[in-house]
Amino acid sequence: MRVFTILALCFSLAFYPVFAQQGPYPVPESPKEGGGGVNIGPAIVLPLLLIPMLIKKLTEGKDLPTYPVLEKKPVNISQSGNTYTINWVIYYANNTNTTQNNISITEGPINNIVPGSLQGPTGWTGTLNSTNTVATWTGNAPPINGYMSATIPTSGPASFNPGSGSGDGYIVIPYRDSGGVLRIYYINHHVTRNHSLPGSNISNAMPFGCINTSTGNLCPGFPKKLPKGDGSGKPSSTNMHPEEYFLKGTQLYYVVTTPDNPTNVNNTSWEFGLGCYDLTTDTECGFFKLGALPSGYNGEAYVKGPWKVGSELYIIDMDGKLYCLDANNPSNFCSGLGNYFTGFQLPLGAFPKPGPAWPGNDPWWGPAVAGEIYNNKLYLTTSTNPVHSTNILLTVNMTLRTFCFDTAIKGTCMGWSVLPRNITANRFISTFLYYDNSMTPRHVCARLNGSTQSCVNINSGVITTPPTIVSTLNSAYGFGSEITIGTRTYFPDFFQGTNAVHCWDWSTGSPCTPTSSYPSWTISPKNYAVNVDDKGCIWVLGDNAPAMWNFDPNKPLTQGKASRCEDKEGKQNFTFQPWQYCSGPKPFLWTKVEITNASLSDFSKLIINVKDSANNTIFTYDCLVNGSLTANLSSIASQTNGQPLKVEVDYALSSSSNLQNFDVKAYYHASPLEFCLKSQHNCSQSEVKNTVSVPGVQNQPMVEVSLPKPEHCPIYAEGGGNQPSGPSSGGQSAILVVAKTAGLVALLHG
Repeated sequence: MRVFTILALCFSLAFYPVFAQQGPYPVPESPKEGGGGVNIGPAIVLPLLLIPMLIKKLTEGKDLPTYPVLEKKPVNISQSGNTYTINWVIYYANNTNTTQNNISITEGPINNIVPGSLQGPTGWTGTLNSTNTVATWTGNAPPINGYMSATIPTSGPASFNPGSGSGDGYIVIPYRDSGGVLRIYYINHHVTRNHSLPGSNISNAMPFGCINTSTGNLCPGFPKKLPKGDGSGKPSSTNMHPEEYFLKGTQLYYVVTTPDNPTNVNNTSWEFGLGCYDLTTDTECGFFKLGALPSGYNGEAYVKGPWKVGSELYIIDMDGKLYCLDANNPSNFCSGLGNYFTGFQLPLGAFPKPGPAWPGNDPWWGPAVAGEIYNNKLYLTTSTNPVHSTNILLTVNMTLRTFCFDTAIKGTCMGWSVLPRNITANRFISTFLYYDNSMTPRHVCARLNGSTQSCVNINSGVITTPPTIVSTLNSAYGFGSEITIGTRTYFPDFFQGTNAVHCWDWSTGSPCTPTSSYPSWTISPKNYAVNVDDKGCIWVLGDNAPAMWNFDPNKPLTQGKASRCEDKEGKQNFTFQPWQYCSGPKPFLWTKVEITNASLSDFSKLIINVKDSANNTIFTYDCLVNGSLTANLSSIASQTNGQPLKVEVDYALSSSSNLQNFDVKAYYHASPLEFCLKSQHNCSQSEVKNTVSVPGVQNQPMVEVSLPKPEHCPIYAEGGGNQPSGPSSGGQSAILVVAKTAGLVALLHG
């Protein structure tokens, strides 16, 4: 009999708000210590008793309950002497199917509202009037039974804008995070100590950037100074052609030239080495010092690399010294060496250096050294004069040399000849491997201005003159850093060229067909370099903002321009947040996840995964197998109740789909919005009634609530006596609820 009574009482208390339309029960706060506190309302367990009923309705496909539009309840009274404080909760339920925007909930007048006690839902603003008698909350009220949504773009944003200043771009570094979002990192070039261009001086430059390709906007916290890597806060300068990097998992490695004293870079010593930055945690992960700059030089970024050959990283400094670090653990030098220095050094004069010894050269141009890798050999091509001393538009006489370093023996390649080539050009840009039609490298070539090139045999160093690639295309100032995919190499025109990327097919020894040139779809980017992401999309970065763009090399031109990449497949992760309740946890059920603005025929794969807080998959729904775009979450409702809903959408578009984007909707059933406040009163005041209203919405709901008092609230005599004169008015309702709660406790413990 006792068990039946307990169940009956639990049922009546738990479901009373649903069937008697009294609204959800609030969660009481503990009475203030030392005060005569009285709890008004049932304990915290009662709202949670609603969850099985709600889940049952959800599983059976029945309508979930609605609630009274507006209610106000006291949840706690704490008494101290002749005063008492009431904790109130106001409930507002939007039972419509649309969000009510910019509505106001007004409480009062009531004497007196405690300043600083106002709480409300996320995004709402609570204010008090000057007399602390009227509280107003303003915000947006979503439906009780509604959805939250997110969009998955498959065509990409309209532009990718790395921003302006801080040097200007060079190469893109693609990185796909654990959520499936592709980020493009970049390190701008010519950030130095003495640079005169705005934003290009190491003291104020922010050359390290990141673009979220799903939005086209900068990643949070970017751009920033290129960090040294050791957490010291010291910045690094960058050279003129920072095309080399090494990405190991989530860790990005790059060359560093940094001042000992970043606050006084004009009068300090400099050191150089390899820096590390973790792309997942956005933290520095190490600096591996290789040396210090010789005295008499300016501390510019005269360091190039790292070139990865096998499991080793190679870096060359301004004195032509070649260093080697273990790629698996850069704190170790390479096998067979006693330190980082390989013992190999380019001859003096192979390329210019800054400072008094080279007064005729621009101090921020950087080392005229370019590297190529083949068959465990590193080919380094140098120039004695990379640019005219006063006008980069003018040609200049220069001498090119190509050196070969065999990483297996840590020395000069056997049978290699270094033969100077005297040429005239207006700049030395970079080098490339020249392949035969079987994709075997035959020459190492330097790209010069226009369509000219200068080459040597890859096995001997002997000067060669193979057919000029894309000889019919004039790229103004030469090609930038290229990328080879299969039998095709993609060369960006450099700086003030045609703003296109040109394609050469080594298997035919001719320009690619059907498309040999991919004009940019953005505005005059002045291309520097290209790279390719993990899905075959080619990314280009240049000088002018918006200087970043991409294209799909397998697509024909679109209206004479390169065709943008589309995200035909991917994984997108979203976290939908439940409502927050100021009086404590309340039922908040996630009911289903739905894919909208698409059809099943748009996909060749479409899987919805739900994960817990530890990223473990707790629910999987294959839309194609089930023949539906809607995943019912009733089976995991108890696990996700009140928790953030972590949804992963794993998709691939069908070949016939022209879908530009689609939406993910997470449906929910919520308890009403809560607004909390405290009011303070005197036991001697008479019963006060106050109103709560919601003007501006349909039917303009309003409720009137009497102020309860503690049952034994003392009424002091006019003379200040210490004896209460009797029970207060308004105490009856308080006794009733307390009695119900006490009865339940007695039954549970009797």
